[in-house]
Amino acid sequence: MKKFMVLGLAVMLVFSAAVVFAQQDKGKGASAQAYEHADDNAIFNRVGDWFATIGKSDEEKAVIKAQRKTERAAKRAEKETQKAAKEAKEKMEKGAQGLNKKMKMGK
Repeated sequence: MKKFMVLGLAVMLVFSAAVVFAQQDKGKGASAQAYEHADDNAIFNRVGDWFATIGKSDEEKAVIKAQRKTERAAKRAEKETQKAAKEAKEKMEKGAQGLNKKMKMGK
């Protein structure tokens, strides 16, 4: 009975190692096919759009979706500019600190 248990554990070990080695060749991140079918709108945005346009005519749906899409784009652009400004400020402060250190060491 012990021999079968040891043999079973050995077989499980071999198969688990084979699975680990098989997964190592794949790169990280999403596949190219996933990027082809990717959409800028997150699922919760599409669901919200669906609720906002339920029971409306096709023209109203198009107008509502376009309006919501432009609002999201504006919000995203504003967020990116704030992030860029914050990064620039941090770099400027870091540069000033480095300059102060060099000035102190030179004296």
